[in-house]
Amino acid sequence: MFAVYIALMVCTMAPVIAMQTGADASVLLWLVFALVIVKALLLVDHFMEMRKAPAGWRLAAQAWAPIIVSALAVSHWTG
Repeated sequence: MFAVYIALMVCTMAPVIAMQTGADASVLLWLVFALVIVKALLLVDHFMEMRKAPAGWRLAAQAWAPIIVSALAVSHWTG
């Protein structure tokens, strides 16, 4: 469980560190999109305890973040 806390903290700090090192705004955007998915999957599995849930429930809980991030990425890319 401690490793999950550390991973979530790293995912939270990574965009700030990238911004401080002078990363481009588009790089930051895609970094945040990727980290949102990672954080959502970790939260669903470890804090919502969906690892042992039926496959359909786990898939539904894990699928929302990639779907929303994909929709945002498409709207950003085309807009």
